[in-house]
Amino acid sequence: MNRKRIVFFIAVVVIIAVLISWYTMAEEKQPKVAERPEETTHSLRTGENSQNSTDGGNSQSSTDDEDTRKKEILAEMLAIPMEDFEAVDLDGNKVKLSDFKGKIIFLNFWATWCPPCREEMQLMEEIYNEYKDKDVVILAVSPTIVELRGGNDSDKAERIVKAFVKSNGYTFPFLLDKDNKAWSIYQQRGIPVNYIIDKQGLIRYGFSGAFTSKEQMYLLIDNIRAIE
Repeated sequence: MNRKRIVFFIAVVVIIAVLISWYTMAEEKQPKVAERPEETTHSLRTGENSQNSTDGGNSQSSTDDEDTRKKEILAEMLAIPMEDFEAVDLDGNKVKLSDFKGKIIFLNFWATWCPPCREEMQLMEEIYNEYKDKDVVILAVSPTIVELRGGNDSDKAERIVKAFVKSNGYTFPFLLDKDNKAWSIYQQRGIPVNYIIDKQGLIRYGFSGAFTSKEQMYLLIDNIRAIE
């Protein structure tokens, strides 16, 4: 009797095990469905919004950085309205400084006998060729009184300057300040004298001395562009 019960019990256990195994296999064959799909969708959208929010934050941060940089650059600059003058180019045409408003102007005062002046001329020629079709202009002004070291023969000064420019093959604009009016406005104690004027006609930099590298000139161009 006990043996029959044991056999019966074992048979029941086996049947239950088979049923459980079959049910498990049937469940595994069913296609998977995401739990709470509404949360999954929300999570994706949140991710998109977070990305947009992050981009917005970076954009704001970038804007803040630009504003800070502009303030730093402006703090190091002058803001003096340029004073207009009229001179003559090497072809005899009258030219006003204001003709170039809307461009970044490198205004240079020089003389053929000045070694630092001659040294920076090549840099100016290279900058001119790089930017002549863009937003930068080079103007090299030769005052008669400076070229002749106190003399006033403007025709003689003109001949000297023209010969110098021709012999060196320079192509950027040269202006003759025959009556020294431009020099009376912008003169310093020595030469060369350099001014950098922004597109609105404000003198942003001014100093006595020559540029020694194009990188110096690039930096001033970039600074002025940065505050536009």
